[in-house]
Amino acid sequence: MANTLLTRISKLEQYDTVNKTVLWEDATDSRWNNVYGQLIINDNAIFIGVDKLLIGKVTKINAGQSILCSNIQEVICSNDQFLQLHEIYPELISRVKANFQPFIHPQQVKIQQLINDANAKRFVSYYILSSDNKYDELKSTFNVNDRIVVVNPSNKLENVKLHSSAGLTPFPVSSSVTISVQGLTLNEILEKNKAIKRKSAKSNNVTRIQNITKSINDTGFYKFNTFFSYYDGLFNKRVYGDGATPKDSILKINLKADETVYKVSMSGKDIGENAFNYFNDKNLIIVHSNTKAKGTSYQTQGETFSKQMKIGDYFYLCRGNSNLEVIGKITSDAEECEYEDFGQEGWLQRSYEITADAENESSYQDEKKWWTPNDNSTCIAIPKHEIDNANNKIFIPFFNSQFDYEKELSTDTKENKSNNSMSSTLNQILFGPPGTGKTYNTINKSVAIANPDFDLNQARTEIKKEFDRLMKEGLIVFTTFHQSMSYEDFIEGIKPIEPKIEGQPVIYKVIPGILKEICERIKNTEKLTANSLPTANSISNFDELYSAFIKRLKEIISELEENETHTFESRRSRVKLIKIEDDNSILTTGETANSTETVTKDKLERIYKKFSSPDEITNLVKQLREVGTDIGWTTNYFAVFKALKEFETSIKTNKNNDIKTKKKQNFVLIIDEINRGNVSQIFGELITLVEEDKRLGADEALEVTLPYSKEKFGVPPNLFIIGTMNTADRSVEALDAALRRRFSFEEMPPKPILIANEGKLKAASGFLDNIELPLLLNTINKRIEKLLDKDHQIGHSYFMSVKNFTDLKSAFQNKIIPLLQEYFFGDYGKIGLVIGKEFFQTIEKDDENIFADFEDYDASSFAERTIYKVKDIDNMSQDSFYKAINSLMKK
Repeated sequence: MANTLLTRISKLEQYDTVNKTVLWEDATDSRWNNVYGQLIINDNAIFIGVDKLLIGKVTKINAGQSILCSNIQEVICSNDQFLQLHEIYPELISRVKANFQPFIHPQQVKIQQLINDANAKRFVSYYILSSDNKYDELKSTFNVNDRIVVVNPSNKLENVKLHSSAGLTPFPVSSSVTISVQGLTLNEILEKNKAIKRKSAKSNNVTRIQNITKSINDTGFYKFNTFFSYYDGLFNKRVYGDGATPKDSILKINLKADETVYKVSMSGKDIGENAFNYFNDKNLIIVHSNTKAKGTSYQTQGETFSKQMKIGDYFYLCRGNSNLEVIGKITSDAEECEYEDFGQEGWLQRSYEITADAENESSYQDEKKWWTPNDNSTCIAIPKHEIDNANNKIFIPFFNSQFDYEKELSTDTKENKSNNSMSSTLNQILFGPPGTGKTYNTINKSVAIANPDFDLNQARTEIKKEFDRLMKEGLIVFTTFHQSMSYEDFIEGIKPIEPKIEGQPVIYKVIPGILKEICERIKNTEKLTANSLPTANSISNFDELYSAFIKRLKEIISELEENETHTFESRRSRVKLIKIEDDNSILTTGETANSTETVTKDKLERIYKKFSSPDEITNLVKQLREVGTDIGWTTNYFAVFKALKEFETSIKTNKNNDIKTKKKQNFVLIIDEINRGNVSQIFGELITLVEEDKRLGADEALEVTLPYSKEKFGVPPNLFIIGTMNTADRSVEALDAALRRRFSFEEMPPKPILIANEGKLKAASGFLDNIELPLLLNTINKRIEKLLDKDHQIGHSYFMSVKNFTDLKSAFQNKIIPLLQEYFFGDYGKIGLVIGKEFFQTIEKDDENIFADFEDYDASSFAERTIYKVKDIDNMSQDSFYKAINSLMKK
């Protein structure tokens, strides 16, 4: 039996009236996965227009791109009339509204019977009758398959049945239908509708039920004027629950791992009451495409709505903080808003199905977060770790609903997960030709190491935001090696410090390099979680916290080696701990400063009580001076306050008072272009220390004395080093042998398949018209490998962002050809063997006597030599460029 596709059609240019075909073009991945992928040749398709149906057979499927339907029959039929055709079983497809998305009908549809009924205007009607006697009285006026609901002698509604020549009959088993109000009286139905808090729905439903009751009392029957009034009045489970069973328990919504919950606000300032009621009735939410980002987010809220939000995600809708409306589930991609001029003004819409209506008319009065109604956000995701909080503050009190989701992993599981990340390679190098995603992949790898609990199955923007956060916190450090990079830059060196007062001599100090700096950060972080920490129950006020903090600092000082110092991290610098004074004040100094600052308990307490987190302090001088004008060196106070808060956090997590059970925080050092520097010179004697069995804490651990500071130095076991290497610059074999022994190597070859699966043209499987980009890349690389080697191939990234001919021409003009010119040292003969002759033009021979005279040397052969020049590809016509690509592909 054939499937039947149903979809609305608004662009009638897709309909070829001469050949009676519809070319349905839709490259949306989700719809191909969930809908179009179920179709085969000769399946049915019904295209629903404003006042007509286009009904035909599927005759051609271009997977991921289009469907051709032929033998189209036009049937004059409005949307309301379509839902009065018995053969379509409208109760099973209530989603058919003005904005519904394509779907497959759940039952087999007799297409010819449907067409005959529509042409003959055989539409069904929907009735409620006061009794069986009333049915007997009126049955001669009913049409076959009219829907009849009878009120039984107990004044309760029975299930809907079909009128036939034999009387009332149940629906076929294959198309079983049950009304939600079965077993309820009209008065009970009215009271349930009065309990609805969403104003527009409440007024519509209450008025309808009142009219039904009046008509039943006056005439003994009620006829619904549309399918939607019939369906909303009798089938609405979100209002009625399961028939006579009261809807008083909390609705549990199962949130899958890949589903997100959003806040969407449609404020009355931007969207008037008439417009809002329109969107409400149509089950649409709208957000303007230019809605700005919140805070320092890289993604605007308009992009969150249009790109990040996806079909299957949930949201709750509010009108600013005046009304909470519904919890809904997204059923469509973002598209131009259909209401009046909203679309032209930049508004986007998505359709949804209602999961729960608001049951509380009061406004939200709790704490403000970005995702709460009292924040001025428009479209923002609720983080998974905040879902329980949102349940308690919003979903349960306002919607009598809650989201259930997979909670945080157990301690054992988390430790296993952490151990897995620790057991992964400590030192690794990603190597491959240019454009294969080496640097791109270091972001994913470093985030997975530094934050193993982070879900990498998110949008790239979210992964990049997490990477930036970890960079800001110092858990990930990114550097690039170059020819002038030295031991002094990477480990430590003596460098001049500019005097603060003109005329004073230049001071030379030992400054830590990149590697030493991150190792010291790890060391300082772990010092504050040593095994002398008190338990969480032993700290009840600031005095006790400060005493424990001072005790720990004294222990740290006693454990320091000669010439070693302990430092506190500030914003962009570090503050040195000199000593603990007799009154337990903390004597500090800037890392490069000569003067000192005493951080006192009373001032620190004021800062502690003012700010719950160092992240709240964005302007050190201004905000700390607001706490007290007597706070002098704000950088020093901030650094100590930050350390105090970290210490406090470590106490709360140190429940068993056993540092050995505490998970170590992973740190990552990314070295981009590691082979561009002189590795032996940069690492020096420390090349041995990065080996896994030479790390601190290992059985074969090693420490060295640094040449300038004379400090003992070792590499922590939780520092991961990730390098990248461009093989076109220098082969793997040429890399320093000492480094190669201590790193594992992961090849990153070109992957043409990614162009088809993840590139801008993924909806077309990597095709640009008839140009198959993955095959194009593969062809170029095969030729390069023959002429040079595989290390000089070009990467898939050059084609990932191509979405049209302009992009493809730009890729050749600005990336591919310049790279080939570098590879082949301007030898246009070899370049031509790779890309073909149509990308070149010859320079006319304008002077055969160009060479000077020189005895015994014949220059005529050089004068006859053909000179080639690369064409200006950006200015090539599309036909010329297409011809050049065909030449490259030998078509």
